[in-house]
Amino acid sequence: MVTLFPMPANGNRPKDEDDAAEDGALGPVLARAEAAIADLAKDYSTWALADVAKGRATLAAAEADVANRAAHMETLFRVGHDLKGQGSSFGYPLITKLGHSLCALTRARDLTYEARHLDLAKSHLDAMQLVLTKEIKGEGGQVGAELAAKLVARVDEILA
Repeated sequence: MVTLFPMPANGNRPKDEDDAAEDGALGPVLARAEAAIADLAKDYSTWALADVAKGRATLAAAEADVANRAAHMETLFRVGHDLKGQGSSFGYPLITKLGHSLCALTRARDLTYEARHLDLAKSHLDAMQLVLTKEIKGEGGQVGAELAAKLVARVDEILA
């Protein structure tokens, strides 16, 4: 036997969706939010490159400080995670894909990271820097898709 329950009232939903976008209480708020994001997007590549530079410094520390490499890789994970989260929001979904792959590589807390792991992390940072300096927005076309796919495949291979 199926029991049907009435849908609860939703006072937040406007009676007419079209009117809400133009005249509703959320319309001006959404417009301001969209303008703020568009304004931030203008400078995204600059401050994302600062994150890539932080990733490079962290990677250099991981190479030099073998005893604390795991901690450095956790910091590199956070850098990749930040870039992954920001990329698509600011028109760089390829950065999101590359950040996701870098996160997959640096996520394992029990892994003993070797030179091959660090080299692959460097390849991710190099790819991100290229995308950001050339301001390659969107998916990056066929070249971007191939680059992301190769890095993802290498991460899968190295972690298997």
